[in-house]
Amino acid sequence: MNALEYIKEHHSKDSIITKDIVLAKFCSVQSNYKHSSIITSNLLNIVYRGTKILHTSNGDIQIKAGEAFFITKGEYIMSEVIGDEDYECLLIFFDHHMTRELISELPFKLNFNKSIDTKNLFKFEVDSFLQNTADTLKLYLEDKPKFSDELISLKLKELVLLILGSNSKDNFISFCQNLTLDKSDLKSFMESNFEKDLSIEEFAKLSGRSLSGFKSEFKSIFDKTPMQWLLCKRVEKGKFLIHELGYDVGSAALSVGFKTHAHFSRVYKKQFNTKPSLTDK
Repeated sequence: MNALEYIKEHHSKDSIITKDIVLAKFCSVQSNYKHSSIITSNLLNIVYRGTKILHTSNGDIQIKAGEAFFITKGEYIMSEVIGDEDYECLLIFFDHHMTRELISELPFKLNFNKSIDTKNLFKFEVDSFLQNTADTLKLYLEDKPKFSDELISLKLKELVLLILGSNSKDNFISFCQNLTLDKSDLKSFMESNFEKDLSIEEFAKLSGRSLSGFKSEFKSIFDKTPMQWLLCKRVEKGKFLIHELGYDVGSAALSVGFKTHAHFSRVYKKQFNTKPSLTDK
C-alpha cells in the first residue's frame, strides 16, 4: 500500500493537500490493526493516542502517545496497533524538494562528503513546545484556513527548529544526512531493497527516477532487465534461507518477495535445475 496515496484516497476530508506537503489525521478504532506501507515521501508522524509497533529494515520500533518519528522516502514498513486503546496520529508528508529547502534554511550545515551510519527512521519525544505546534496543525485540519501551504510549511520548519533545540539535536542532525538523500546510487538502493514486494514502477518511483530512466540505467549497471535481476537475487537469497537457516520453502518464498510458493519453485528450478528443498545443496 502506498501510504500517501491511501491518505489522499480514503482520508481527504481529514487532510490538507498542497503542492509540496500533505497534512492529515489518521485514526484507528480497530484493535491489533495491521497494515504494510510504502513511504513515497518523507514523513513526520506525531502520535496522540495509542501505541504502534513499526516493523522496519532496522528492526522493530515501538511508538506511543507523546512520541513522534520521521521516516525517509523509500522505506517499506509494516505497522501494528497494539493494545485496546484507539490509535490517533498526525501525519505530515513532504516531498524531496521541500526537504532540501527546509534543511538549507536551518542553522547548521550537513557534510555530504562525510560517511556516517544513518538510519531511515528517527524517533523522539514530543515536549510541550512540540505539542503546541502539533496542536496548531491539528486545528488547521478542522478549520482549513487560507494560505494553508505557507502556514503548514512554517509550522514544519518550527517543528524542526524545536527538535534542534532539544536533547535530540545531535541524533537529528545525523538523521538529516539521510533525509536529504535522493537515492542516487541505484546499485546500493536495489541491493538494499530487492526483497521487497514492489512492482518495477514502484522501484523506479522510490529510487527517484522515471520508469524509462530507471530501466535504462538499470540495464547499464546490471546488464539485465530489472525483473530478470530481481528474480535471480530473490531465489539466491531464498536458497540461502532454506539451506543455511532451515526455512521451509513457503516461508523462504514469502521472505524474499514472492507472492506464492509455486512461483518461487518455478523460478528456483529454472535457475538451479532442481526443486527447492532442505536436502538439496
